[in-house]
Order: sequence, then structure tokens, then C-alpha cells
Amino acid sequence: MSTEPKHARLYYLDWLRVSAFGLLFVFHSWRPFDHFPWLLKSDDQSIVFDLLTMFTHGWRMFLIFLVSGAGTWLAMRAREGRFVLDRVLRLMVPFAAGVVVVIPPQRYYEWLTAGEFAGGFLEFLRVYPSEQLGADMGVSGLLWFGHLGTHLWYLPFLFVMTLFCLPAFSVIRAGRIDFSKIKRLMATRVGAFAPVIPMIVCRLVLKPVFPAYTDWADFFVYLWPFLYGFMFMADREFLGIIRERMGAFLSVGVICSATFVWMGAISNEAVEAYLNPGFTALHCFISVITMLVAYSWIMFFLALFARKMNFNHTLLIPANIGILPVYVLHQTLIIVFGYYIVQSDLPLLLQFLGITLTAIPAAILLYRVIQANNLLRFLFGLKLK
Repeated sequence: MSTEPKHARLYYLDWLRVSAFGLLFVFHSWRPFDHFPWLLKSDDQSIVFDLLTMFTHGWRMFLIFLVSGAGTWLAMRAREGRFVLDRVLRLMVPFAAGVVVVIPPQRYYEWLTAGEFAGGFLEFLRVYPSEQLGADMGVSGLLWFGHLGTHLWYLPFLFVMTLFCLPAFSVIRAGRIDFSKIKRLMATRVGAFAPVIPMIVCRLVLKPVFPAYTDWADFFVYLWPFLYGFMFMADREFLGIIRERMGAFLSVGVICSATFVWMGAISNEAVEAYLNPGFTALHCFISVITMLVAYSWIMFFLALFARKMNFNHTLLIPANIGILPVYVLHQTLIIVFGYYIVQSDLPLLLQFLGITLTAIPAAILLYRVIQANNLLRFLFGLKLK
């Protein structure tokens, strides 16, 4: 069981957060080179990147929401009465600033790539607002987050999720929930996977009704890792149980990921059932497999980092602070630099390295500019000097 002091800094959570977002940055850097639809595509594509996309897509955002839940516990403990205001400043202000400043250049190059626009950037800015705001997102308000903010949908998602869970978080923080039965169940070999059941049920029931990415089905599926991250901070004995079951999580993760990748590789029917499911037996099977993939890998990485990465480093805390502005900036820079790089005659690997080694360092350099100015710090969710 966990023996960590209640208020000791958990460095492995910092490492896990930096690593999860770091993977997201690299993930977006290789997306031009897989065979799946994305915002920017190279003529040179590889099955290697297909496999990487299929493997990591199954758990990368789940890991970010798990870490976000743990971070929400720490933020509530530190900020008490001004927590909601802090979430507005930390999440919604960067989202709004990103929509206005960061996303338009990304959309401009997307439109050029898709052949939807042929003019200059200033001409684009005259038509872009009306085009965006005139879109039909149906009855689901959540889809506006991705439509207006592309990759920034995570920020308002997390904000809405936090407000939705606040009553439960207040009860948990007050110690009015007894987790002893859940911990005894999770301490068993099979019971360690019990928390995946609500994730399976949510995907099973909601995905055929809300199939679009970042619609309500995804909201409630991501909600559970977010809630678990909060719970595991509230009762640290959970972390001890998870560390003890690290091998089981790894085994199930490998088996289920291999099954999912194999099904996607041999069957268009399986891909369609994953993206646009109906209430079928195949949808049931894919829901079980994909949620086991997500749950097993995020629990494995939590256990691994808790065992091996609970130490400080001079770069860790600065990286953890800067990860939000770099996240806001990174995809636009990938699209802008990538637009020109994928049109070159460079081999595929050099194109990928070219995007990675220009966009991500450029995001870090821009973060250094943001860091030095209080107005920019405010707009990108940082504390003022």
C-alpha cells in the first residue's frame, strides 16, 4: 500500500503529465504520414505510422484525463474558495485566446491543403469568422469546442467535466464516501479491472447515438479516468493497489491492443464499427476491447511512473508549468511548418523529423516570449509575475 506523505509532492505525476502531453505533440507530428484522415497529409505515408496511431490513439487522451483528475485534486486543495475562478483562468481564457489568435493560421493552412481557399491570409481572415460561426453543429453543444478550437477542445471539455463533477468531488474531499469495498475488490486479480465497467457501458450505450469525436459519448467515457485520477489522490491506497497489479495491466493492455490493431488491419467492417457503430454484437466487442486498452495502459503507466519516476529534476517543474502554453501552440505550428515540409522532396523520415524538430522547438521558444509578458501569461493560463 502507499506510504507517501499526504502533502508530499508527487513527482511521478509531474513526469506523467509532461510525458502524456509530450506524446501528444509527437503524435500530431506523425499524423501527416499515416493513412488516416487528418488536417494535413503528405504524399508519403507509412504503415509504421498507421500502427503507431492505432496503438496510441486508444489510450493517450485517457491518460491526459487521468492526470487531469489528479491535478484537479491538487488544485482544489491548494485554492479552496477560488477554485472555480482558477479553472476559468486556467482553462477557458487560454481556449478563448487560442480560438482568436492561435487557431486561424492553422485553419488557413488546412483550407489551403483541402483546396477550400486560394487567397492570402488577410483575405482569409475576412471570411473565416462568418464561416466558422455559420456552421451547423446540430443539437450537441460539445462539438463547437472542436469546431472552433480544433485540438483545444480538451480545455473546455475539462472545464465542463470539472463543473459536472464538483458535487461528487466535494463529497469525496469531505471523506463521506467509503472506498474500502472498492479497494478490496481492486486488490484482487480480476477486480483490478472493475473500474473499466462504467467506461464500457458509456461507450456501448452512447457511441451509436453520439458517434462524432468529442461528442457526448466521448465526454462520458473520458469522464471516468478523470474521476479516477481524483479518487486516487483522495485515497492514496489506490495507488499502492495499482502498483501491485502493474504486470496484469501490461499483459491485458498488450493483448487487447494487439487484438484491436489486428481487427483494424484486416477488416473495414471493424473500422466502421469503431467509428460509426450501431447496436450490434461487433460494437459490443469493440467497446469492451477498446475500453480495456484505454484502462489497462493508463493504469500501467500510472503504476510504472509511481514505481520508477518519483524524483525531481531541474527541468521537471519548469516543463510542467510550460506544458499548457506549448500545448496551445503546438498543433498550429505543426500545420504551418508541415504545410511546406510535406511539399518537399525529402524522404518520409526526414519530413517527420523536420516537422518535429521545427514545430516543437518553435512552440518552446514562443513560450519563452509568453513567459516574459504578464498579458501573454494571462492569455495562456499562467500565473502573473
